[in-house]
Amino acid sequence: MNNFDNYAKDWNTETRIKCSHTIANSIKNNIKLNKNMDILDFGCGTGSLIFPLIDKVRTAHGIDLSSKMLDILKEKSKNHKNLTTELLGIFELSSVFDLIISSMVMHHIEDITKLAKKLYDSLNPNGVIALADLMEEDGSFHNSMDGVFSLGFSNEFLDKVFKSAGFKEIKIIENVFTVEKNCNKYSLFLLIGKK
Repeated sequence: MNNFDNYAKDWNTETRIKCSHTIANSIKNNIKLNKNMDILDFGCGTGSLIFPLIDKVRTAHGIDLSSKMLDILKEKSKNHKNLTTELLGIFELSSVFDLIISSMVMHHIEDITKLAKKLYDSLNPNGVIALADLMEEDGSFHNSMDGVFSLGFSNEFLDKVFKSAGFKEIKIIENVFTVEKNCNKYSLFLLIGKK
């Protein structure tokens, strides 16, 4: 069983929803969405990042490794005919998209160089990525490091890895959202890169 299956029922906390909406607004402010776009949310969870964007695009596809998360997403998406879901990891993906988004997924992926290349290959020409995750932190964000491979990311690392994968016009928006947890504050970034 996927660890996130255990959290699915209680996943949509007020903070997580606020975080997703803030990131979605930043995506809308930095990327021109249109009705010809097909978007992918990988590690989509219960869909909190997809829903604020779905009416602006042609189709949205959510993939996740947690069937329980996807069950909640499917239940919430009954009125959205342009949304599809799939129990799938990013490296098994075979389709291409105009925009690929994610929130708080990258630190759960071991090989970011491999991820950057996979994302590049999964975009149509002039496609864009918009990835939100933790800025570098001291390791106190997670109670358990099980399934966690990075303690956030530096701008220098992100710029180098995503440029090496072929992305151009890389933009990193710092402090897009702040999570207060364990008596600490943790800042998130939004990385935007164009193919």
